[in-house]
Amino acid sequence: MTGDMIKDAQVRIGGTFNEPYVSIDMTGTGANVFADLTEKYTQRRMAIVLDDIVRSAPVIREKIVGGSAQITGHFTHEEASDLAIVLRVGALPAPVDIIQNMTVGASLGQDSINKGLSSGLFGALLVVGFMFIYYRLSGVIANAALALNILFLFTGLAIVSATLTLPGIAGIVLSIGMAVDANVLIFERMREESSIGRSVRLSIDGGFAKAFSTIVDSQVTTLITAMALFLFGTGPIKGFAVTLSLGILFNLFTALFCSRLFFDTLSSAKKISKLNFMQFIGKSKLDFMSIRKITFTISGVFVFLGLIAFVQIIRGQANLGVDFT
Repeated sequence: MTGDMIKDAQVRIGGTFNEPYVSIDMTGTGANVFADLTEKYTQRRMAIVLDDIVRSAPVIREKIVGGSAQITGHFTHEEASDLAIVLRVGALPAPVDIIQNMTVGASLGQDSINKGLSSGLFGALLVVGFMFIYYRLSGVIANAALALNILFLFTGLAIVSATLTLPGIAGIVLSIGMAVDANVLIFERMREESSIGRSVRLSIDGGFAKAFSTIVDSQVTTLITAMALFLFGTGPIKGFAVTLSLGILFNLFTALFCSRLFFDTLSSAKKISKLNFMQFIGKSKLDFMSIRKITFTISGVFVFLGLIAFVQIIRGQANLGVDFT
């Protein structure tokens, strides 16, 4: 007798002591085969086998006709539920196709974590070095704010008892890049204010004021994406979304408040006499508005291709990896 002869299997409560039992309903063919088996093997055990493993072996008490049967015993509700699931699974034809075959060593996880931490630390050091060399004192302030950002981020992860995973490390690295991007926007606005002859104090005020909306827009739109990943993603994706969301929130605080506090403190103490920045590329002489039709056309083509790809994904025609199955 095979699993495709079973129509359904459910947990019921009954008997003298109201104990859980498994109720089985069979197909027409299954009812006839089951009647013959129970008549032939009365008072013997009938094994229930799934994946070549005997899941249960109840004793056949009598001939059973009608296509319905009960498996009784001293089951807990969980044990009865597990047996019912086994019977229902056995009724489903499920061919197995090997999509991906991987051999994972015992040290792979720790090795991946070590490499992830090393790459994250190396990237952070490059960013810190660039900010210090290119923006001088302002870069030092940005690095101090970045250090506070990372401290707050790990504190937040500890408070919510989040587990640090490889996607989580990627989220931290991305949030570091976004923190630096926020400071770069502020410093470039400061450069513009300083280039037209404004004082240090006015340049600082103008830099933060003019970069405020751009920073908030970029951070909030990314935060919305991170929230969507958290709501609809699975475990590793949620880890990435958590670290990225916390990083964005602390980015806003450190870039707009902590950095401003450092600048205001140094400016009030007359420690900043001039804003010094390096500049690799001079002011562009390209008239960007003159090529707007070309850029609009290119953007439209890429948007159209993206819509086609999105439709293909919805139709199930995309070549997705094993993570999406």
